[in-house]
Amino acid sequence: MTRRTWIGLASTALGLASTALVLVVVLAYLNLATNVVSLPERLALMLAFAIGPVAIVGVLEIYRELAPGSPGPMLRVGTVFLVIAFALLNLMLVVQQSIFIPYLETMRGTTDEALKDSMRLVFQGVNQVQLGIDVSFDIFYSLGLVLVSLVLIRTTRFGMVLGIYGAVVATGLLILNMATFPTPPAEAGLFDLGPYTGLWWLVLILGGITGRRRGKRHQAQPDPAA
Repeated sequence: MTRRTWIGLASTALGLASTALVLVVVLAYLNLATNVVSLPERLALMLAFAIGPVAIVGVLEIYRELAPGSPGPMLRVGTVFLVIAFALLNLMLVVQQSIFIPYLETMRGTTDEALKDSMRLVFQGVNQVQLGIDVSFDIFYSLGLVLVSLVLIRTTRFGMVLGIYGAVVATGLLILNMATFPTPPAEAGLFDLGPYTGLWWLVLILGGITGRRRGKRHQAQPDPAA
């Protein structure tokens, strides 16, 4: 087996591993938003904290794939916005759990009602910090998703459908968050469109996997004119 073959196999394996990791993280995000599956606390925490860093790698990979056909600033700005968004998401989740974990441990470990009342008041105040960071995430995330979706619209038929979906859902997410600020839309009696953007990522990843397989099959077919 030649050196070039080894490099090709390693590159393919790395690509599959990174795609699988991004897919797992997207599913973890969807589960975090919907709480469909109850996971062990530490595992759920590790997956939640992995969402931001892994998503940034995925965003850069999307940029690499789309950049040759999109020389304008729209893709670059959308990519920067999404990188900022997922850094903010990681910050929000770490701050959120730094607030939630000690609060819940204290509430479970005491029967002193006065202490519980005091803890509730403190929690209401400090919890606004992570909610504010969450809104910052939603702003950059929505704008970045809209811009990347607009780039997708100009690619293939699949990209056009996915791009329209992403642009509409991300715009709705931004509008709802601005309309109910500082209260999250779900707590204001509306609904959270975040999980629906998670579906956008899921379809994009699965579509990319399918497209790569078709490309490899096409390259493997002998040229009839040869």
